[in-house]
Order: sequence, then structure tokens, then C-alpha cells
Amino acid sequence: MHWTPGVRWSEGDGRLGAATVIGAFPDRYGLYLHVPFCERLCPFCPYNKVPYSRERAGTYFRALRREIDLYLAAGAGPFTSLYVGGGTPTLCLDELEEILPGLSVEGERAIEVLPAHATPATVERLVRAGFDRVSLGVQSFDDGALLHLGRAGSGAAHREAVEACRGRFACLDVDLIFDTAFADPGVFLADVEECCGLEVDQISTYPLMRFGYTPFGKARHSPRVEHDLLRRAAGLAAGHGYERSSVWALRRAGSLPFSSITREFYLGLGAGAATFTGQHYLVNHFSPERYAAALEAGGLPLARAARLRPAAGAAYYLFWQAYAGAFEPARARALFPSARALVALASSLARVLGWARQENGRRVLTRRGFDRYHDLERWVTYRFIEPLWAEMTAEHRPEGPGAAPVE
Repeated sequence: MHWTPGVRWSEGDGRLGAATVIGAFPDRYGLYLHVPFCERLCPFCPYNKVPYSRERAGTYFRALRREIDLYLAAGAGPFTSLYVGGGTPTLCLDELEEILPGLSVEGERAIEVLPAHATPATVERLVRAGFDRVSLGVQSFDDGALLHLGRAGSGAAHREAVEACRGRFACLDVDLIFDTAFADPGVFLADVEECCGLEVDQISTYPLMRFGYTPFGKARHSPRVEHDLLRRAAGLAAGHGYERSSVWALRRAGSLPFSSITREFYLGLGAGAATFTGQHYLVNHFSPERYAAALEAGGLPLARAARLRPAAGAAYYLFWQAYAGAFEPARARALFPSARALVALASSLARVLGWARQENGRRVLTRRGFDRYHDLERWVTYRFIEPLWAEMTAEHRPEGPGAAPVE
């Protein structure tokens, strides 16, 4: 575990109980629930996921309820938001419908939805369950691009999914992936234009992340090509009333945002979920079986735990707030008073380098800032996130990294 300089990691932390974690939050926080099951494992996806079976899901959700109960007993909540991700959460709506009424959520409720599951009946269930934001994992409307990504479905089926969700939620987000090493940029730009024509509330435009442990493997990126493509997408969308609302998102004017990682602080529950309290960064076991075993033993299911110094906590906070297109130095100083010097330095550098301009007490990313942040996000992803996730996904292999994945 040498992949994060300046942060001391441990394999779990026996000293951490639920009350300690909850007491470490300096302000209110959101809730993230992870559902790791998929009927089919898409090769482009680096997130924690395992093949679905009814028996496996039953065991998992009994463990998830134990983890929820541990935190609720320690005083967790009410939560500022709820985000349910995966995996494929819509595989397990029955189980989620049993859990959700016991959670006090005062803000938005968001969930990731597989397009094949976005039928009128399922959309109605999501509305009744209280979800007001959905993200459709469309990736593309082009059948050739879907084949390249290994994504099931078709462009026609994905259009039907968007139509089924339109007007039913406060925010409909559509995920698109572009791979400049594969397709003509026109494919991605046509996907963006189609989303604009369908008047979705937000378009999330992700470059394909080539993690070494996925079938796509490592490959070089072309930053200038990616910068140009994202600028062209933003310009095209602007003609339809959209604005670039974060490094990789375009939002229709007047629409509410859809976001996950940009929460200030969050409690993560489920296999592979992470928690950020400002003082700690915690990661649960990725393996559903190891996750359940830890809870059965009476402890938290932590696989990795890091105690963050004030500067490290403030840097993490600023990084993800800036990802959303802007950050407030005064807010950061209030949350991390011991790191005021770092906040001042980040704020000054952003202005001097031309990455951000001052606007109503905030630092708002400029066009140059979006380009540089795109590169920085890639660097952080490959330097820090990928090594952690590669280490953690090895839990799915019973005899180490060289063994076959657990099915």
C-alpha cells in the first residue's frame, strides 16, 4: 500500500467504530449505497461489480442492513442526499424498497439505471420509492460504439429508455462515453446532439478510463484531442441551451444538477463503498462475501482506512469541489481551519494560472481551467484511484491476482 504518498493507510482499523466515524463529520453529509450486482459485466466498467444471483443478493442485503443499523444506532443522519450506485441497482429494487423507508433523507434521492430496466413500470416504481434523480447508463446511441464498449442493448432501445424517463424526475442525466482511440469524434458529437434534442437535463460525457485490470487495459491518451472534443461538445450543446456545468457534464439551463462524488462529505455503505469525513477516508471490502463476514463478526466492514491530516483532507475536498466547476475558499477555510494556508494557495494559484476567475466569492473554472482539470483528473485517477481499486478488486480472486475471478 504505497500508492498514496503523504497518507498513512491501514488494512481496516479496529479502533474505528460507527460512533467514531459519525463523530468525525464536521458538517452534514450525504449517504451512498452500493449495489455491486450485474447480470452482465461490461468490460469498460472499472467499478466494483460481481455477477448477480438471487441467493448472493439475499445474503448481501442482510449484511447491508446490519451495516445500516450499526450507523443508525450511532446517530447517523438525517442525510443531505441519497445516491444509489453500482453495479446495477435496478436489479435489486425489491430489496431497496425494504431498506429505503428506514433512512432519513432530507435532500435529493438519486439512482443509476440500466437502460434495459427503464420500462414504464420500473420508472413508476422508482418514482414511488422517492427517487427524483436518475442517471441512465446509455454510453452511446451508436450500435458500433456499443459493440466496441461491450455494452448490451441498442441505440433504439436506449432512445426508448430516455423517453420512458423524460418528465418523470427532477433531473434526468444521461451518461455518454467517448474513446478517442476507437471512434470518429462525430459519433460522440452525434450522441451529444441527440441528448440535446431529447432535452435531457444533464449529459455526463466521460472519457473511457483504461484501467489495467479491465479488459481494455492500459493505453495512451491524447489530451489535446480530448480537450478539443469536449470543447466541441460544449459548443454544440450551447446552441441548444446547455452550459458546461462541470469538467465532464453539460446541463440544460434551469435544470437541477446530478452528481455523486462532489458531495462535501459522505457516508458510504455496501461492498466497495467509500466514506469521506474530512478526517478519514475509508473503503469497505469489495468482495460481498468478505464484506458480509466482517459485519457478521460484529465490526465495520473496512478494508482500508486512512487518517487524513488537515491539509490532505482539505486537498481532497477542494479537488472534488473544483470538479463541479467551482469552489468557495471561505467555505473550505471554515471546514478546514487548520489548512487555511493551503486553501489560500490553491485559490491564488487557480487565479494566477488562469484556471479560475473570481465570481461572487467563488473560484469558477475558466475554459483553460476545464482543460487543465481534465488532465489533472486523469492523473489523479491513474495515480491514486486505479491502484487502490486494483488492490481491492483482487478480493474477488480467491488465490490472488493471478487466479480466475469469483463467479
